[in-house]
Amino acid sequence: MPPIAFPERLYDRRGGAEPLVQMDELLQEMIAAGGPMPTEYALLNRTLRQLGDAVRARVISREDVLAYASDTTSRHLEGTMQARALGKKYGYSGDFEMIDAIYTLRTAPEPHLKRWDLYFHAQAAPNAVRNRKAYFHHLLHSHVAGRPKSALRVLNVASGPARDVREWVLDNPEQQVFFDCVDAEIHAIECAKKMCAPFADRVEFYHRNVLRFLPAKGYDLVWSAGLFDYLADRSFVFLLKALMAVTRLGGEVVVGNFSDFNPSRDYMELLGDWVLQHRTRDHLRELALQAGAAADSIEVQWEPEGVNLFLHIRR
Repeated sequence: MPPIAFPERLYDRRGGAEPLVQMDELLQEMIAAGGPMPTEYALLNRTLRQLGDAVRARVISREDVLAYASDTTSRHLEGTMQARALGKKYGYSGDFEMIDAIYTLRTAPEPHLKRWDLYFHAQAAPNAVRNRKAYFHHLLHSHVAGRPKSALRVLNVASGPARDVREWVLDNPEQQVFFDCVDAEIHAIECAKKMCAPFADRVEFYHRNVLRFLPAKGYDLVWSAGLFDYLADRSFVFLLKALMAVTRLGGEVVVGNFSDFNPSRDYMELLGDWVLQHRTRDHLRELALQAGAAADSIEVQWEPEGVNLFLHIRR
């Protein structure tokens, strides 16, 4: 197996690059063995944390690590979830295809690649993404149970593949719940339309950038799970204010955001170039206040992993 092509400047300060050298030695062993086994996950995670600590201490640059990750992935791991993230097919790592692959626990058919995908899916962050689908379904149940017989109107912002919507409607065919789904990626809209084609009378799609346009309707529930942790604070406040404005009195806005507690962060950022705006519960509350929410209307909850936070604002 040919050695990794480390940048020349790393050889000039090999001591500073030692965490990356250790990571390479471990990855090369695992690649040669056909991928990591579950008993090796802790070792791989620990080595990633050490590499992340070195980047945070500026002992080695994130750019050098990403160059290494890109080279190793392209030579040995094409077709894996990690390669999907690095490839950024639609311009960013967490696109609708990636989210749907996480929802469905997709793995490569080749055994030596499948082990890497199983490692990927075992991480806290993918588990949190799957948990947020269940969180959305529970939220829908609670809104349906707590209202009279009138229809529930839901706005799903950055709706992606809309597998969560499809599964809800399939499991609850008798419920009068109607969805407006908005996404800026036309390929996501096309995929979601096919996914929800049997329910066209209950699910409508809009190809829009929500920072510029929102459907001019009143909603009982506004939900956005995978957008706000890509936004800087200023855009976060701007969009949250707009979502509150299209929510009926008595309704609720719920937005997801990755927490600053994310054990998968080094793996995501250093081997997948998947960078999010991680926020604390207090930070989310402060942004909600800046958007004009009343202090007593704000609540922050989380899914079982504690990785994905959910900001709730009652109207």
